[in-house]
Amino acid sequence: MLFSTRYSTFLLLLILAVATAAYRINMQSSSPTIIQSPNDQREYRSLELDNGLKVILVSDKEADKAAASLAVNIGSGDDPKGREGLAHFLEHMLFLGTEPFPDSGEYQDYISKHGGTHNAFTAHDVTNYFFEIDNNDLAGALDRFAPFFISPTFDADYVEREKNAVNAEYTSKSKDDGRRIFSAEKQAMNPAHPYAQFATGSLATLEDRPGSLIRDELIAFYQQHYSANEMTFALIGNYDLNTLEQWTQEKFSAIPKRDIIAKAKRPSLYLQDQLPLDLQIEPIKELRQLKLSFPMPESLSQYQYKPLQAISHLLGHEGEGSLLALFKKRGWAEGLSAGRGVSTPWESTLSINVQLTLVGLFRIDEITAAVFAYIELLQQGLQDKAFIERIYGEQHQLAELAFTNQEKSKAGHYAVRLTNNLRHREASQVIYGDYQWQTPTADILKPFLDQLSSNNLIRTLIAPEVETNTVDTWYDTKMMLRPAVIKLIAANKDPILKPQYREQLFLPEANPFIPQSFALTDAAAQAIPTTLIDEAGLRLWYYPEQEFRLPKAKVFINLHNKDVADNAKDRIIAQLFSHSVNELISSYTYPAYVAGLNYQLHASGRGLELSMSGYHDKLSILLEKIVDTMASLTAENVSEEEFKRYQAQLKRRLENQLKAKPYERTISELRRWLRNPSFSQEELIAALDTVTLKDVLAFNERLKQSLYIDSYVHGTLEPEAAKAISDVLKQAYQPSGERIAPAQISKVPNSTEANSTESNGTTNQYLQSLEQQHPDSAMSLYIQGQQFDQLTSDKARAHYALLAQIISSPYYQWLRTEKKMGYIVSASPFPQNAVPGLIFIVQSPTASSAEILTESEHFFADFKQQLAQLTAKEFEDHKQGLISRLVSKKKNMSEKVGHFWHNIEVNRLSFDTNEAIAKEVENIQQADIQALFESSIIEKKDPRLIFSHSSQTPDQGWTDLSTIKKADLEKL
Repeated sequence: MLFSTRYSTFLLLLILAVATAAYRINMQSSSPTIIQSPNDQREYRSLELDNGLKVILVSDKEADKAAASLAVNIGSGDDPKGREGLAHFLEHMLFLGTEPFPDSGEYQDYISKHGGTHNAFTAHDVTNYFFEIDNNDLAGALDRFAPFFISPTFDADYVEREKNAVNAEYTSKSKDDGRRIFSAEKQAMNPAHPYAQFATGSLATLEDRPGSLIRDELIAFYQQHYSANEMTFALIGNYDLNTLEQWTQEKFSAIPKRDIIAKAKRPSLYLQDQLPLDLQIEPIKELRQLKLSFPMPESLSQYQYKPLQAISHLLGHEGEGSLLALFKKRGWAEGLSAGRGVSTPWESTLSINVQLTLVGLFRIDEITAAVFAYIELLQQGLQDKAFIERIYGEQHQLAELAFTNQEKSKAGHYAVRLTNNLRHREASQVIYGDYQWQTPTADILKPFLDQLSSNNLIRTLIAPEVETNTVDTWYDTKMMLRPAVIKLIAANKDPILKPQYREQLFLPEANPFIPQSFALTDAAAQAIPTTLIDEAGLRLWYYPEQEFRLPKAKVFINLHNKDVADNAKDRIIAQLFSHSVNELISSYTYPAYVAGLNYQLHASGRGLELSMSGYHDKLSILLEKIVDTMASLTAENVSEEEFKRYQAQLKRRLENQLKAKPYERTISELRRWLRNPSFSQEELIAALDTVTLKDVLAFNERLKQSLYIDSYVHGTLEPEAAKAISDVLKQAYQPSGERIAPAQISKVPNSTEANSTESNGTTNQYLQSLEQQHPDSAMSLYIQGQQFDQLTSDKARAHYALLAQIISSPYYQWLRTEKKMGYIVSASPFPQNAVPGLIFIVQSPTASSAEILTESEHFFADFKQQLAQLTAKEFEDHKQGLISRLVSKKKNMSEKVGHFWHNIEVNRLSFDTNEAIAKEVENIQQADIQALFESSIIEKKDPRLIFSHSSQTPDQGWTDLSTIKKADLEKL
């Protein structure tokens, strides 16, 4: 597949846009023509301010959210030597006060209060700031955003405090294998290249030094690099283009244009005379991966030809004849991806990642040889005019379909995409350029193909079993770097690759899943889904899509089985069964996935879930293949060797979940404890060890004996087509079981009658400590609401959600910025099914969970007065901000489907969960929230759970949760 996610070229095309000249739409005669989809009714305008700021404006009359993004052509690659992380630190500081708005929490408070979100990121050569907010409040957000780039205060107190936040971000990811591996990979790079240096920042790199105060260096760095002519800006809202342009001129023209010296070409990313290199890295999690990386020419200027994407499409293919198909047949690999890695204006890299089995770990030379055998085929193919035209013709055809049927994405994400694209190309290409697939000549591809050489290779082996001899500086990653091992393979081409393996490799054939029919249903529009079938063992929901008139469908099928819901072993069997089916049909289904037709089959808490999405033309063909494979799984399909491999893969995944970040562990363990039935990783691993292949093969028959099928078809399909989908399942399984309700929620004991074998204080506060090898502490404090019946649940959830809306920003500001507790701090609503609740999450490199709780309690005591002093307007702003989040307009079919399917899953057949809660929010008075805060948080009348990872946990007043007999608790 294409690196680095399961989303291939075509799925990206579904989000991005491409066009032919026929689709060119000129929205403003005085600005460049911006090419947009015929399905995109937004208006665009590009301009450049007098200060050199390049701007894209988007008027969307249907939007209820506005957004802005500003990208600066500066990043961690511009950090001064010895001040690594300075660009990232500067990104943090711009949020903490400007001359017009010196309060460090003003920007975040405003965005949060008005139903918005905000963030920023620092990459190697760009820093991007962005937000999304209710349309009516866009002007106020811009008033607070623009001064970031005109008059930040760099308050000395916050400079000192925010250094700790940057350091906390660094330490929070110190056990993150992605960060650790990348840090080790930098040791193979040219040490003179900025990419080789540490980028996050720490107390060591950001400390004050004699004659070098970090605040002075921040200001100097800002004044040196933050120049309007090195920035791009995108603004999206439901205002007309003239209004958006007026605001841009008024608020951003004051960004200074500085005398910036053009960046000099940087040294080579790798020293060619030191290649090839062999790098070995020891991970924390049980990962086994072989990565083959090739330095490449820059590719940003070749966007119309997509050379690296075309090569990656072929290398990462998973169909018949592919590298992955061969590796799976030999039992060497579980997955493979290929794609661009590093990308700068001067160079790039292409990487092939092979997810190894334990057997494959000892076959890396043969795997490497097979890769070069396939590269030889690829090089021959991409120098042949007919093959180039076929491959590019397919990609162009798929891109045209994606462009024509383009859907909207979140406004904030779209703004970021526009600013980043505007950095590299002319305004007319900010949409079109991403997925223009112009057929190149062989000469255009040759410079990239020539780099796929064993003499131009960094081969990285990542596994717990590797030999190491050193550690990297910043993450203590165990590693070993050595030269020239690959030359042993290169000397005689691929002598260790057996001829029959070479015969199994061939380039992809024509894709049979490219859709041909794009018919749209004429069924009458509906407000909500309706049932087409509701009988013993089977229910089919249907919704004909008339708002988003695209030739697409989404299908959800839940196969309910009581054994899977109630039994850890059966849940494991269901996971192994679904995995076996997925492996059997992976080569068949990959072309469908490339053509925009996707499926997922996995075990769920109630049995199995099958989902499908994409163009509906060949959906039924794919469904029949999946169901036929499920219904006919036998020992002829799955060998004992394959089963053992799948079993080991699942065990590794379960064990790796125990090594998640501390705050992630506390949340996942909290969710698990609350849900009934549920099973810990330890229980699932123990059950896994008892499962046999015979158990998995017998699952299909057991599934049939007690099966209920709950399904939903949403799209531009006719009702008869929806029924035909249901019939495929019905004929294969003949369902006759009963629907299984969602997992119930444990009611946290809240009285002296709590069923406990011992008591250690009050009986509505419970503590669970988690053990984990990580330097940070973490705490998740959960407060469970006490109104549970359906008549009061909406009202209760509205109250808790509004309290979270009001408290979230001040809690973050106090613990993260003022008290320097850590980088990860949040307060949010935490409803479980219909049970209301709140959760407070902190991960800290310096404070224990006991200290985090103490500081949280101090905050709660102080916040009581803040809440009382909230003005009527501020309270109303919070209410409207929450309502806008709850009932925001669905931007695409996926969002609408998700809303309806959630209601079906929880059996709320009025389909109005969010709307009902929003209606309750309208009726809440400020005194109601004060009373809830007083009762729930100050007086602690609501029961509490703490899941904690720390050397020092709260003790006094807290009962050990392990003493509670969960099975005897009331279920909600």
